[in-house]
Amino acid sequence: MQDEKSPGDKQGASYRPAAQKAQSKAGINVNDDGMSRSQSPARAGSLKAGEGFHRDKNKVCLVALGCPKNMVEVESLAGLVKDNGWDLTTDLDNSKAAIVHTCSFIKDARDESAGAIKALSEIKKKGKLEKLIVSGCMVQGEGKRLIKEFPDVDGFIGTGNLKGILKLLSGEKKFILGTPGGLLDSYAPRLLSSNLPTAYLRLAEGCNHRCSFCSIPYLRGKYKSRNISSIIKEAEDLSFNGIKELILVAQDTTYYGHDIYGKNSLPELLRKLTAIKGISWIRIMYTYPDSIDERLLDIVKSQDKVCKYLDMPLQHISENVLKRMRRHQNVRETVKSIKNRIPDLALRTALIVGFPGESEKDFKEMHDFVAQGWFDQLGVFEYSDDKNIVSHKLTGQVSQEIRHGRRKQLMLKQKEIVLNKNRAMKGKVFKVLVETADKNNICSGRAYFQAPEIDNKIFFKGSAAIGSFRDVKITGYKGYDLYGEIASA
Repeated sequence: MQDEKSPGDKQGASYRPAAQKAQSKAGINVNDDGMSRSQSPARAGSLKAGEGFHRDKNKVCLVALGCPKNMVEVESLAGLVKDNGWDLTTDLDNSKAAIVHTCSFIKDARDESAGAIKALSEIKKKGKLEKLIVSGCMVQGEGKRLIKEFPDVDGFIGTGNLKGILKLLSGEKKFILGTPGGLLDSYAPRLLSSNLPTAYLRLAEGCNHRCSFCSIPYLRGKYKSRNISSIIKEAEDLSFNGIKELILVAQDTTYYGHDIYGKNSLPELLRKLTAIKGISWIRIMYTYPDSIDERLLDIVKSQDKVCKYLDMPLQHISENVLKRMRRHQNVRETVKSIKNRIPDLALRTALIVGFPGESEKDFKEMHDFVAQGWFDQLGVFEYSDDKNIVSHKLTGQVSQEIRHGRRKQLMLKQKEIVLNKNRAMKGKVFKVLVETADKNNICSGRAYFQAPEIDNKIFFKGSAAIGSFRDVKITGYKGYDLYGEIASA
């Protein structure tokens, strides 16, 4: 799935924050210059968050690039290094080591990762860092070629043996690759980085689909589910630490459990998660159209804690293009079936323009379907080529100029749709999870139809604590964002 965040346009956003918002957990934040900046302290509690931020002994700064799955992995890495004698810091000037956890999914992500490595290398040359480690997907994809490209880096580690990062920090190893994978379960506690009442919960690693445009199987390996007990334990810990909303992520959340339980086990997992006290919302991201079944839709429809929201990247609408993508082809009927079954369900999708062989007719099919207003949130991305993907060898490459133009057309159409939807919300009351509140009692938060970072927000005036819920009456909108007031009892 191509999921780069599009700068400057929320409806064009998906899960990969732009450079200036590149997320880093456990006390790290990467800004547009690729450098570490102060981040909110992590939470304290059973996850042991926050207590590693000291200014003594071995100090390490972690820099995370990429999607929420990468961010969760860095939170686990932070717990791992802290439990082995390292203190976490956001101050590169006083850090002994830095770890940059890279993304390599599309060209923009690779460029961003390379930029961060170069910027940290310059800091190291000035004597402000003793050790620089590069980890994650870029290492897994590029291998030992990176040693020559980044000579100032002291150690490289891919996705398959991330616990080995301790050997790189100690100097015992210089390069660790191994079979592609990820840090699903860690012996060390996960350290959270944000004071927001929301946390991502990773269900699995890798992918068994073979979409022609995607390098995830190459970078992350085959699909590997966590067992239910492990997920529930982590969810309980998150609830204990004040988390109100769980956001389920994986390369394909709807495939969860097939490899260990022999069936799609997301419905069973959801039932157990809804029983956890303190968790109010459960949001499902990264679903696959082939795997949306009646059991899942029944739970989304009937369980109050499960948000009536599905993120289902379709990638295209034309069956001609979907066939070349090696994707599920009957997407129109899937969308109509879901929306007819749950009319108030908010549907987010991602679409790719300019895939090799995409004709004007193919694009028009996609544009016309979008124009019907099925999607509440939409990300549109230009096809990104890579030597490690099957579509690299396909004929009919589409020029950059045409890709730009098609993306712009879709985004303008979706903007029109969203503004109409926002207009229709005036006067309605929604339960809002409060995320920010300033001294002037200006608050912001999200309703069930809005995911964090990638969707719009609701702003309102009133007294509200972060992490609480308020009923907000919508009074207007400005662009994509909604505005309102606390509803009277």
